[in-house]
Amino acid sequence: MVVSFMSVVLTAFYAVASVEQQAIGNEIDAVWSTSDGIRLEIFYSQQVDGVWTEPVQITDDHYDNMYPVVDKDSNGKRWIFWTAYNNGRMELHYATGKDDNWETSDSLTAEMKTNIAPSVVIDEKDTVWVTWSANDGKLDDILYAYNENNSWSGPELLHEANDQPDILPEIELDPTGIPMVNWQSRANGNYKRLISRWLGDDWSEPMIQPVEEKEGSDVSSEKQQLALPPSLNKSSLVFIRVY
Repeated sequence: MVVSFMSVVLTAFYAVASVEQQAIGNEIDAVWSTSDGIRLEIFYSQQVDGVWTEPVQITDDHYDNMYPVVDKDSNGKRWIFWTAYNNGRMELHYATGKDDNWETSDSLTAEMKTNIAPSVVIDEKDTVWVTWSANDGKLDDILYAYNENNSWSGPELLHEANDQPDILPEIELDPTGIPMVNWQSRANGNYKRLISRWLGDDWSEPMIQPVEEKEGSDVSSEKQQLALPPSLNKSSLVFIRVY
C-alpha cells in the first residue's frame, strides 16, 4: 500500500514524504523525465534497502515525455502515466511492467488539446485510478478514468461543467480505501482547493478542502533522507513514491 509520494525537480520538492516513511527497508520507486539528447524520455528505477536498481528506459518514441507518476498493484506490477507532447498536442500515455519487463506504452487520452499533470493511485481491489488536467482549447477541467479487470472506463469529467479553470489534481485513498481527488479551482480571481470522493458510481459534490497545518515541518532536513538515483541530471523532473 502506498504510504506517501513526492515530486521533485532535482532537489526542489513539490511535496515531501516524512522522514519516518523513508526508512531503510521501504520499497521506493522513482520515475523521471530527462533528455536522451534528442527528446525527453521516461526512466524508472526502484530502491530496495537503500540501493537503486539500474534505470530502465520506458519510452523511445517521437514524443517529448514529461511529468511521470507511478503506483503498483498487489502483484507488484507498476503503472506509469505521463504527458506525451508532439506537434502542439499533449496526450496521456501509460505503460505497465515489473523489473526489466515492460509492455509497449499506450494512450489514454480524451479528445482534448492538452492532457497534463496526471496523478495515479491503485486501490485494494487493484483498480487503477488516474486523474489529470485537460483543456479543450478554451478551459481547463479535471478528467478521470479507471481500469478495472483490464478494462478502461471513460475518460470522463470528474466535476460538473463550469466556466472556471480546474487544474493540478491529486488522487489518493482515504483511510477507508475510497479514492478521493483534490484539485485547484479558480473563482473570483483566486484559486481554492476542492476535494471530491468516489461514491460508487459517481463523484461527490466538490467541497473546499480544509487547510491542514503541519507542525515542525523542515523541508531542508527531510530532503537529506533520500538519495536520488545517481543517473539523474540537472534537467530531470522526478516523481518518488514510497510504499
